[in-house]
Amino acid sequence: AVANRTADKAHALRRDFAAHAQLLSGGYADLAGQSFDVVINATSTGLTREALPLPEGLFAPGAVAYEMVYGKGLTPFLKQAQAAGVGRVADGVGMLVEQAAEAFAWWRGVRPDTQLVIQRLTVPLV
Repeated sequence: AVANRTADKAHALRRDFAAHAQLLSGGYADLAGQSFDVVINATSTGLTREALPLPEGLFAPGAVAYEMVYGKGLTPFLKQAQAAGVGRVADGVGMLVEQAAEAFAWWRGVRPDTQLVIQRLTVPLV
């Protein structure tokens, strides 16, 4: 499912990926009554400190909430997830570091160890 504050943009993504997957699309309100095991925030709200208009019950029991923004601690999205009972939250630090490591390996032929870098860049999500 893809949701956007502008439903037309979500519908456009659904059409673009129609050959690869069946997607639900719409605005945030269109997610009402549904729950998901993994919810990813790929908006800029983590940078602006805005909360998303997420419907109640969006996070399934045992869900994971993933924030693409990194280094900001608990963003409003991650706070919303925790308030909804989500116990597993993560930010984009690991993705950033792993993508950089892959690029380094491609250019230099050596893949660096990423664990220490991730540890140093990680901001506690509490």
